[in-house]
Amino acid sequence: MDAVSGKKAPEGTGSVSDHTFCQTCANDGKDIPPDAFCTVCKEFLCSNCARVHRNMKLTKSHPLQDKSTMPSSLQPESENKHFTETCQRHAEEFIKYFCPNHETLLCGDCLAEKEHSSCTIERISQVAKRYKEGPKYNGLKAALVQVVNDIGNLSDNIQASMNYIDEESFTNINALRKFRNEINQYLDKREQKLLEEIEQKKKNSQSLLSELKSNCQDIQAATEKLKAELQAKEVNSNQLFISGTSAIKELVGFQSALKDIRGKKSVSYFKFTRDPTTEQLLASCTAIGRVDQVASDLADQVASDLADKVASDLADQVASDLADQQTKLQEPALNQGRADLRQYQFSKLPGIPVKTAADASYCFLTGVAFLSGDRLLLADFSNCSVKLVDTTTNKIVSQVKLPDKPWGLCLLPGEKAAVTLPREKKIQFVSTKGNATLQDVVKVDGQCCGIDFCDDNLIVSFILPGKVVMMDMTGKVKKSVNKESIGKPLFQFPSYLTVTRENQSTPAIYVSDRNTNTITKLSISLEMLQSY
Repeated sequence: MDAVSGKKAPEGTGSVSDHTFCQTCANDGKDIPPDAFCTVCKEFLCSNCARVHRNMKLTKSHPLQDKSTMPSSLQPESENKHFTETCQRHAEEFIKYFCPNHETLLCGDCLAEKEHSSCTIERISQVAKRYKEGPKYNGLKAALVQVVNDIGNLSDNIQASMNYIDEESFTNINALRKFRNEINQYLDKREQKLLEEIEQKKKNSQSLLSELKSNCQDIQAATEKLKAELQAKEVNSNQLFISGTSAIKELVGFQSALKDIRGKKSVSYFKFTRDPTTEQLLASCTAIGRVDQVASDLADQVASDLADKVASDLADQVASDLADQQTKLQEPALNQGRADLRQYQFSKLPGIPVKTAADASYCFLTGVAFLSGDRLLLADFSNCSVKLVDTTTNKIVSQVKLPDKPWGLCLLPGEKAAVTLPREKKIQFVSTKGNATLQDVVKVDGQCCGIDFCDDNLIVSFILPGKVVMMDMTGKVKKSVNKESIGKPLFQFPSYLTVTRENQSTPAIYVSDRNTNTITKLSISLEMLQSY
């Protein structure tokens, strides 16, 4: 093969580096070992030639590799066989170098750029030897394994969700058809009852009319008979007089009978009238029911955003309640304004453990109220329960399971409380006398969250859609607000509310909205007063 400048053909023994010399000096017939390699000119240089190379105007920007990083020989053909990736900027050049400073892959032409003139460039053939066993590649492999595992877990979750959706669809279809069947059975039963009622009224009227018709026929026959008798006696005046005198009494009887018939002929006519409620059902676009979008879990929806805030709010609420206790207000009236807390000094008290052996999940407290007897009433969302805590011993004294996850709570007269169950769309009443016990449940028309009591009414906030409602203790809505006077929605996600008295006669409602980061002040008649 033809000799390459600065390189002798290999002999029988010895390494290739033994036969590599300064290519500039080789042109003058000198065999001087190289001290540097120009990655742009692809030339080996001795120390003197390298110094000149650095000082020449045309080549001073060329990066030079020293003995520790320069190639052992110049083998362009065989070396290129190991590189297959071409540079994105220089399409005909192979990527052979790596810049640690910029963490960039480079070709020979990239090295000539000013950006890398002061960088220590490494050859990929040298970096690759330690890369395979190094931490970066091992970390990359571990990350890929983790991604594969994550993809598998996510795929399993997606498949589980798909199966759940199929099951839920089947369940919803069955529930719809069952309800439709119940409606059909009810309508059939109701129709049959109305048909029987119509038939009975028809029979009663026909029976009365038949009786009256028969009486009329009897009177008519008697009248015809009397008339014929009188005509037959017209030939004898004496007999006619006697019969005519007697016939007058019979005529009076006929007239009296007719009068009785006229008095009985008031037949009850009847007409089918449509039920207004059923007509509203037919006109409704949500007849039979709705298919609502339901969050997978209200805890998933709000817990991540509110967990820290709820803990802070709980601490503030407890501190506020304890401050009230220090003022020695014995049995404060419901909805009465709190004292000015700015005059008190607060200090942290020992924590109260609220997780019990019956709890299957972490405790996520979404509501708290201070009861008489130094007790706290807590709503534990995750464990579907309300708990009574004795603050003198810092222990749970009572716990009762709820039908579903609770959110807000408020105290009621008569040692009672009301707890909202958003997913069930219900309000659960609880007795707080002694141990907590469940009482009545009131069904509402949405996902209820915040709740308070004022003047024999419940003030309740709803989400999806957001609104605030005043209702009586049976759940009957008295008033509702969800928009401002200009028609703009007033709430998005009103999680909590409270009723306070700024003075002895003017209650005010404060509603917190987690989506808009606002507190809205309402009058007791649900008029918007101010937004903070």
